[in-house]
Amino acid sequence: MQQPTFRHWGLLGYLTVFWGFAFYLIAVGLTAFEPVTVVWGRLTLGAVFMLVVLFLRGGSLPRSLLWWRRLVTLSITGNLLPFTLIAWAEQTVPSGEVGLLMALMPITILLLGHWFLEHEPLTPMRLSGVAMGFIGVALLMGVDLFANSDGRLPGQLAAVLATLCYAVNGIYTKRLPGFDTVAISAGSLLVGSIILLPIMLSQQVWVPPAAAPMAWGSVLLLGIFATGLATWVYFTVVSEVGPGFLSTINYLIPGVAFLAGALLLGEPAGWAQWLALFSIVAGVWLIQPRAFKPKSP
Repeated sequence: MQQPTFRHWGLLGYLTVFWGFAFYLIAVGLTAFEPVTVVWGRLTLGAVFMLVVLFLRGGSLPRSLLWWRRLVTLSITGNLLPFTLIAWAEQTVPSGEVGLLMALMPITILLLGHWFLEHEPLTPMRLSGVAMGFIGVALLMGVDLFANSDGRLPGQLAAVLATLCYAVNGIYTKRLPGFDTVAISAGSLLVGSIILLPIMLSQQVWVPPAAAPMAWGSVLLLGIFATGLATWVYFTVVSEVGPGFLSTINYLIPGVAFLAGALLLGEPAGWAQWLALFSIVAGVWLIQPRAFKPKSP
């Protein structure tokens, strides 16, 4: 692995912006499309982009039946379920709030990793991080934690469930044998698009681009830049400098999602939201693995 360069920091910034703005783009897309249509659009456009990258590199999709079964599992846990849950949640929950709740993903992965992966111990500091993360969730849910007073609770729970899907996907991926990340990413996006196509066709009423240009544009940006190109950028950075370098985005994406919703959509930005942002980001920071130097004799 090489040391991060200015180019890698630029790629990190790209991921932060487009993954953070993805929640805003979903909210705009939902003004004209059903949640399943927004998800199908981003999966299909992302798959096309990744297939082009794959073939330009001279690669190919997996050929064994075993790997296609794995692709179905990867797609359901890493694309279909979480993408759909997030889009469905944003029908009733502000996009910035969903972005904050999604920051629980590394905390959820840690909790599952303690039981299903080696070398993922729950130290006292990490347990403190888990507690901070869930305090942030409680602040966001407020009275909805005990009573569905304004109808947001189902959507909030859906967003939290999406983090569990991502965590399961991450654990499953780590337990797989070695594979070509570009081929597997392209394959999982393609599988998700195919599975979701009949559901989308049964639910979506056709909306011409002229009638909803913002929604169409948002889905295009979401699919091409926040799914397809972002996936390629992600694996480029991981292959060159390692996954640890990308841990920074766990602190930045919730802030971008929150600010985009507040500034562009006029979503709530009160003390509870700011305190929840601080609490969740602090929790993510506390759970990060740290190398301790041995004491000198």
